[in-house]
Amino acid sequence: MSQAEGETVATWCHRQPDSAWRRVLLRPGAKGHLMAEFLCARVYVWDGKEAGARRWHLLIRRELDGKKVKYCLCNAGSGADLHELARMQGLRYFVEQAFKEAKSACGMAEYQCRKWDGLHHHMTMVMIATMFLTKERLALRATAQLLSCEDVVQMLKHRLPSKLIDDESLVSQIVSRHQRRNTARNSAYQRQGRAWAPINDT
Repeated sequence: MSQAEGETVATWCHRQPDSAWRRVLLRPGAKGHLMAEFLCARVYVWDGKEAGARRWHLLIRRELDGKKVKYCLCNAGSGADLHELARMQGLRYFVEQAFKEAKSACGMAEYQCRKWDGLHHHMTMVMIATMFLTKERLALRATAQLLSCEDVVQMLKHRLPSKLIDDESLVSQIVSRHQRRNTARNSAYQRQGRAWAPINDT
């Protein structure tokens, strides 16, 4: 029995016509709707060690400007919908964002441990602190949609014994950051040619 010749994913991807790509709305983002184009195919993957190849989903994501292409494999069931696969692939953003906030606001990367117990204790405290900050943001979402973990940390620093600043300075710093976020959001919406409703939570 002859063995079919393999083909790289990049080569197969470049051979696909534009009509094969499907545009998917991933989620509403801080700077407008996040959309991307996707290709999906069922492929056989073999590591050369197992008795047989495994059949997986090959999911290819291309940004709308065509400059960035990402490839991934997924072991979801054969009946998985393209939109569901795209949604799962997009969840990576939230994982990366959680790590970013844990590092910047809770000191996740600031440890010097010689034993595993020390690392486990540090990471446990980081997770507890991150959970607290997230709950505070959710509790204040109705009146402060742009509130970040850093904002909550700064408010705590202001209220807890520390180098205190007056209320006006605290509010001014937070308002300034929110204005910059609103400006970035406005610019993104304008590039999309869409109207937007500015957020006023200050």
